[in-house]
Amino acid sequence: MNRTGPACLRLLPLSLLLWLAACATGPTPVAEYPWQQRSQQLAGLESWTARGKIAVRSGQQSESASLDWQQHGSHTRLQLAGPMGLQATEIRSDGQELLIQRGDELTRLDISTPDAVRLHTGWDLPLKALPYWLKGLPAPAPRATAVEVVDELLQQLEQDGWIVRYQHYQQFDDYLLPTRLSIERGDTRARLVIQDWRPGAPQ
Repeated sequence: MNRTGPACLRLLPLSLLLWLAACATGPTPVAEYPWQQRSQQLAGLESWTARGKIAVRSGQQSESASLDWQQHGSHTRLQLAGPMGLQATEIRSDGQELLIQRGDELTRLDISTPDAVRLHTGWDLPLKALPYWLKGLPAPAPRATAVEVVDELLQQLEQDGWIVRYQHYQQFDDYLLPTRLSIERGDTRARLVIQDWRPGAPQ
């Protein structure tokens, strides 16, 4: 079986769906609420928009792009722009199916299991966990094996073999949200900077 999938998927760095972080400056704010209360607040944030940039490296391959991520419950809409043929690329997911739109070309993937994505694209992606990690919150399952909290802010997380590190948070409306983080497993590492968080349903 061709693990890299069709040519359009080889050109499309689907790894961008799974990875995030880059650079931000200034001291990290101190959270006002205990971690348990803060985690409940973040869990209740089901709709949001995040805009920024992402850089991904896996083995000898590296990619970067700007991103516009909209989340509404389990539904994801991600727009990517940048090098490597990423112009006018839109990715949608309902947590079970992944739709990739590039011009008139539409690709559908069943992402109900991680192996489905890996076998079709060659990328091993934690698609279901990312909307939680981006907010600074462990995913509901599988259980996190290590959680490091400092000043009521998540600093490092180990879950399902992935290591997520948070370097910076910033206040957006009533929420302290990550603006710089990294995600890695094996020889794959992603770094993301979120320049703008907008809590609430996309307009």
